[in-house]
Amino acid sequence: MAEKKPEEKENKEKKAEKKAESKTYVISAIQSPQSPDNGDRFGFDSSKGAPHTQLIEGLRHYCDINNAELMLLTMNGMDCTEREVHSFFRAEGLEDKILYPSRRNIRLNKNCIVSDDIVPPQNIDPATSRDRIVQADQTRIYAHSKQRFKSIASGNASFPKLLVTTGACTLPNYNETNHRGDLATKEHCFGAVIVEVIDAVHFNVRHIPALKNGKFIDMAHVYNGKKRENKKVDVEALVLGDIHLGDHDPQTMAANYQMIDFFKPKRLFLHDLVNGHSVNPHERDDFLKRAIAYNEGRLSIESELREAHKELVKLSKRMKKGEVHVVYSNHPFFIDRYLENGRFLQEPWNTKIALKLAGAMLNGENPVEYGIKMMGNLPSNVNFLKLRDDYKVWGWQLGSHGHKGISGARGSIRSRELGFGKSITGHTHAPEILRNTYIVGTSTRLDLPYTDGSMSRWLAANAVLYEGGQVQLLPIIDGKWRSKKTR
Repeated sequence: MAEKKPEEKENKEKKAEKKAESKTYVISAIQSPQSPDNGDRFGFDSSKGAPHTQLIEGLRHYCDINNAELMLLTMNGMDCTEREVHSFFRAEGLEDKILYPSRRNIRLNKNCIVSDDIVPPQNIDPATSRDRIVQADQTRIYAHSKQRFKSIASGNASFPKLLVTTGACTLPNYNETNHRGDLATKEHCFGAVIVEVIDAVHFNVRHIPALKNGKFIDMAHVYNGKKRENKKVDVEALVLGDIHLGDHDPQTMAANYQMIDFFKPKRLFLHDLVNGHSVNPHERDDFLKRAIAYNEGRLSIESELREAHKELVKLSKRMKKGEVHVVYSNHPFFIDRYLENGRFLQEPWNTKIALKLAGAMLNGENPVEYGIKMMGNLPSNVNFLKLRDDYKVWGWQLGSHGHKGISGARGSIRSRELGFGKSITGHTHAPEILRNTYIVGTSTRLDLPYTDGSMSRWLAANAVLYEGGQVQLLPIIDGKWRSKKTR
């Protein structure tokens, strides 16, 4: 028999990838209970490392309903001597679901593994020193008592890899006589990670944080032990990744519209709606780039504002009675800077509208808001937030873009945590979760000219805030954000 040509082999491999069976995994961590020795030293407490039975029941029920596989990753207790698993798990027939480090490094598909990384559950940030391990391999999911999500730069022209930790389905077991253990007890996070394997390459991943009573929400459905509410819980807000009209990605925008239709949120929050490419200060002295932009019709302020008006009308109709909030962001501020330095006097194609915007700015108005409204009437459910506006829902700050830090410094995930407590912001284009600080991703193309040759953490991702205050971050990869089986 003649040997197959290389291209025939490659086509066969690609077909095999497409035919790969889709599967859903629910992954949580179990912390070892208190040992007799530590009980003698610090006082016996049967609750330390005990199973959260209501949460475990809910996870098992979720698996039954969604035909998912449960994985329980072991963690040490208050120190490395505590490695035993609570007898509950064997009594409940869950022994085959328990994965010790020696049984891990399970590849869920080509791009995602359940790893054997061992990070002490007391660690404040489970991502510390793990970035380079993720970068050297693939997206890694590993056991920890906190739910961490971080995108890790990967090459010049590929998707970032993800660092994801699980959260726990057992009660906290720490040495509370010291600072580290006391803080770990306070920050112990109940919950799990859901991975939906689509094929050999693609997957969806999202956290399901649980309340202290074990109740959790996934895709607007509430799970409480053996109960699952058939009626979807109300979605208080949907926060989209930075829009940047003109540089937006059609696949991601289509996913954004799908999420609006699926979740029917009461409020929609938009970051960097206007891209500001017509007046980009970073390109003002680059004659060739400006010439190319001019030939592509990208130097007109009016065109940008008209596109933003059109998009807001479209989104407001999609939201029906829901509210649309435009968050004050740094890219639309390009227009303020353009007006302030008088560059429009050298660009006659922008002079007429710029003079009107400058007049509005002199009267204390937001020139971007004023300019968009010049393009036509806006529905009454569209609202523009000011830079100083706080907008809180269930205690979550939703009114900040995230580019401003503390006392005039640049924004960072740490400053947002310190300044807001609970927040969902944008700006970095790199989705991230650190305790109660969530950062959405981007709705742009990932191959923009100014990122050429850069190692990028950019990824599309939105966040949903449910009634009651629980949040989910939903990454979007090639327009995919949920399994077709998800109801």
